[in-house]
Amino acid sequence: MVDLTKTCPYCGAQLPAGASFCPRCARSIRAQKTIQPPSHLWGKVLRWGLAAAVAIAVVAGVVYAQMPKTYEGLAEVIYTDRDGTYQLILGAGEERFTPVPEYTEQFARDVLGRMPSRLFINHVDSGANAGDIFLQKVESVTAEFKDQGDNPSPMICDPPAPADYSKDAALVSRLSFTGESGTEELVWTLNMKNGDTIRLRQYIIITPLETYEYHYQDYPMNTAEELQALVDQVSKEVEMPNEVHFYLPPVTYEGGLSIGDRPINLHGCTDGPQRTTFTDTVSLVAQNGPISYFYDIDFVGNGEGIGVSASARFWGEGCSFTGWKTGVLGYGDVWVNVIACQFRDNEVGFHFNSEGEYASHTMFNENLFQNNGTAVLLERVPTDTVMNFQGSRFTGNGIDIDNRSNQPIDITKAIIE
Repeated sequence: MVDLTKTCPYCGAQLPAGASFCPRCARSIRAQKTIQPPSHLWGKVLRWGLAAAVAIAVVAGVVYAQMPKTYEGLAEVIYTDRDGTYQLILGAGEERFTPVPEYTEQFARDVLGRMPSRLFINHVDSGANAGDIFLQKVESVTAEFKDQGDNPSPMICDPPAPADYSKDAALVSRLSFTGESGTEELVWTLNMKNGDTIRLRQYIIITPLETYEYHYQDYPMNTAEELQALVDQVSKEVEMPNEVHFYLPPVTYEGGLSIGDRPINLHGCTDGPQRTTFTDTVSLVAQNGPISYFYDIDFVGNGEGIGVSASARFWGEGCSFTGWKTGVLGYGDVWVNVIACQFRDNEVGFHFNSEGEYASHTMFNENLFQNNGTAVLLERVPTDTVMNFQGSRFTGNGIDIDNRSNQPIDITKAIIE
């Protein structure tokens, strides 16, 4: 039989089995449970977790800050390291603070042209030219055109290098193209010694020039007077920078010519035994625009004067200069070139006396300098570009090269007799 009573633990009175209070001694007889104080273990775990998370975040931040990064921009990138903040830009001309995202040039369709893409590096806070300092942080630099696809006249860029004719530029890449080259994307890549990569992009846009031709069979140019009148007329009618080509008759012009308003290209006649000949000075004084090219023309003097006097850009090729005080004179601030020309019996064959800031072309190759008092006189020459006389022959001259300007020259492949 089940016992349905229980005894009060305080006074011994008999109580029902389910009683929780003793009416005799007025005390509670419910069993007491010991309540444990709350544990702080989870708080500690939480604090440890938070500290670990912060430590991991700090380490991750440090690691991320030290990881190589890539910086890209259209003609401009701002780059910061522990030494300061720098502005890197691709420009045109000598303006080192102005990015040029699109570099546009007009050129003849079938003529090879060259122009520089310039990298300038400036210290942002001071505005100082930081090219030399920054390049000490650079492991390597490249310039290349992105995939040019089926471009019929793809552009070419030289490896970036310092250029004496652009002293503010940290580096220069010379670009080659024709008027048919169209639009291409040029990418400069600087790989830093700390692992970072900097890429600057520049769009090179070449548009073809219109070309106007004037042939002696169709236009009056048999005398110096007719030729001068046509040059003056065309100079007014044809807008710059479109090209003008005159194809001259096989005559001797008893008089000079002045080209003063725009560049004009002259082509001598080589169809028969007589070549186009000038017996007086041809002057080039047009200050704006591209080069004036003269091909296959004879300049014959009487011991006085100048064959071609150029204070504008000039290129002579396949021409001859005989019996002048000076065969070709380049002066002012321009660059002139002579290629495959003949200089005979002049007091001075080729005289460079210019102090400009650019060079059109470094080659002065395949020329003949014979029986001149001084074959080449370098009084002043724009830039420190090396003038290369590869394949040129010097024979019977009083002085072969009078290099008063101490211009760098290369005659290692010239013939000196």
